[in-house]
Parts: sequence; C-alpha cells; structure tokens
Amino acid sequence: RVKEGYVSRTARKVGGLTVINLGRNGSATPDWLEAELPEAELYTVLLGTNDWHGGVPLGTEEDFRTKREGTILGNLGVLLSHIRQAGPNGKVIVMNPVERGDFVYILDPMNHAHGSYVPDQGQRLCDIAKGIFETCRNEGIPVLDLHGLSGFSPETAVRFKRVKTAEGYRDLMWPEYVGVPVDHERDEYPYPPEAADYTYDGLHPSDKGNEVIACLLAEKIREVLRQDQA
Repeated sequence: RVKEGYVSRTARKVGGLTVINLGRNGSATPDWLEAELPEAELYTVLLGTNDWHGGVPLGTEEDFRTKREGTILGNLGVLLSHIRQAGPNGKVIVMNPVERGDFVYILDPMNHAHGSYVPDQGQRLCDIAKGIFETCRNEGIPVLDLHGLSGFSPETAVRFKRVKTAEGYRDLMWPEYVGVPVDHERDEYPYPPEAADYTYDGLHPSDKGNEVIACLLAEKIREVLRQDQA
C-alpha cells in the first residue's frame, strides 16, 4: 500500500543524510529503556501512539526531568539520556503522535483498535501529544508538533470504512461508522486501496501521509541544522 515511507522521503528532501532506521513495529516507550543506540549526528524520535493504546500513563514533567521509569514522559527522559550518551554531540528532534482512525491490520484483521476519537484506558491521544510537545519545548529540546501541524485526524485518516450492515456492505465516512459492529473474522477487510487518505489502515501513513510528515520533518531538520551553524 505504500511506495515510500517518511524516513527515506525526509532524507531525500534534506540531502546528505545517511539513515539508520531503528524503528520497531508495535514498540512503546518501555521497549526503549535498555535499547543500544549508535552514535549519530542527528536523532529523530517519534513515539506515543502505542503507549496510548497500551495504557502507559503520560506522567509529568517531573517524571521527565528525574527520568522516572513507568510513564511516557519518564521513559522519554531515560531514552533521551541514552541518546546523549551514545552521541554526545548529536542533535535530537522529538515528534509527538498524530490522531488516528479505527485501525485494522491489513495482514491480520484480528489485530485492530478503535480510533483516537474516544479515550483509551482513560487517556486522550491529544493530551499525550500535548504533554510530549510542551515538556520538550519547556526543556529546550527541539520538538516537532506533528499532532498540530500534520492534519491527521479521525476524519482524514481514511476516506471511508467498509462495514457490513443489514442493507449489505456500505462505505461509511467518519463518524458514521462509529459503533457499527464488525466481525473481523468474517467481514471483508474494511479498507480497500481506494479508502486510503492520510493512512491506509486507519493508523499507518499512506504515501500522502508520509509526504506530509516528511515535509514537516525535513523543514525541522533544516531549522535545527541552521541553528547549529549560526
């Protein structure tokens, strides 16, 4: 469903970058507490959406500053300290999560999750995105507000969701599909190729979504590099 991800798109737009992609499918901040990191001149960190769905609490700026494990902000503080150890002279850009629609994994429909239009385990994704952005900004860490700038939302995640109703299959836009029951074992996959908008499965960026992220990240990288040269 995707021709090129945002990482390679960003590298091409900035130019002169050699990329090491350490991303892990399905990982959340607790998975990065003991990660071995390479030395680099620039690190980008994008996290939060899997923590939201996994119930990891946001935490506080105090958690971040004291590197208290167990919350998103505390775990982020630990991760950034490890990045500084691995690359003492490296620059860091943190990104916050974008909104999402109903996710259904294309290779396994039984792997699915509701969109960010409702809280998950008592937390709103927008509050997590705000907490990450404001904490990094207050601590003087370069941060890209993907949540506020990218345009991802439950409405733009996909053009429609194909659901089975009493009248047969219907292509419903958000929020019409909310609450419509789905039998993930027997129903058709709800996102045919033509349903893609900013994502192709309700969560993972499509080529359109990847291009939006890449444009924003490339500009942020150029901004950080200009500040370094000034």
